[in-house]
Amino acid sequence: MKILICEDEAPASKQISKHIKAVQKDAEIVAAVETGEEALSEIRKHDLDLIFMDVELADGPCFETLDNIEINTPIIFTTAYDEYALKAFKLNSIDYLVKPITRDDIAKGLEKYKRVKKTFEKGPAFKFAKEILNEDNYKDRFLVKLGRKLFPLKVDEIAYFMASDKLVWLVTNQKKKYIINFTLAELEEMLNPELFFRLNRQFIAHINSVKDLEPYFKGQVTVNLTPPVEYEIIISRNKTPELKEWLGV
Repeated sequence: MKILICEDEAPASKQISKHIKAVQKDAEIVAAVETGEEALSEIRKHDLDLIFMDVELADGPCFETLDNIEINTPIIFTTAYDEYALKAFKLNSIDYLVKPITRDDIAKGLEKYKRVKKTFEKGPAFKFAKEILNEDNYKDRFLVKLGRKLFPLKVDEIAYFMASDKLVWLVTNQKKKYIINFTLAELEEMLNPELFFRLNRQFIAHINSVKDLEPYFKGQVTVNLTPPVEYEIIISRNKTPELKEWLGV
């Protein structure tokens, strides 16, 4: 398996290479580059099976590099931030790893690569269907900011997402609130629909945060969430059956 690593931080590059070789014995690291320009050169030079690419390279965001060439090789993106996840999913992404990256992260990424590859034609270069990729790439954590620090939150810690005052807030089960840089429409694409449901224009809720439903008016219902919110969450008559089915009612 021929692999290219695109990472502008030498310690991170060495660690990724070490983890790859530990979990994939036949892996050949053809090169480890720091810039988008170097990445383009290596992509044109080698018949690659997989690329590990940092979102932010030494000469700018990797998406500027990817816009300059048609790449059919699957990519596992690596980054210290998760704000580019949606854009990454629109490319040949099979995973999106948030630093610090562990050996287990690398192993799971390689397993995703192998599963998706079996679905398509054999060979080092192939196109990925977006629908297949999204099945394996629902976000399982979000990076949030508290003061000057960034830390990850697993989706099971999230009660709901709420749009308010032209901002989108992530609200945890402990009622802690964090501003995130995604719209609710973008979040719908990232989140597992078995766990999250778009209630209305203002809320996306985790299934465990739905306390109960109350009849409202002409087939509509209101939803009570945990932690509670200050106003009624009204579900449209057309969407109420879908919500009930999602809840298993």
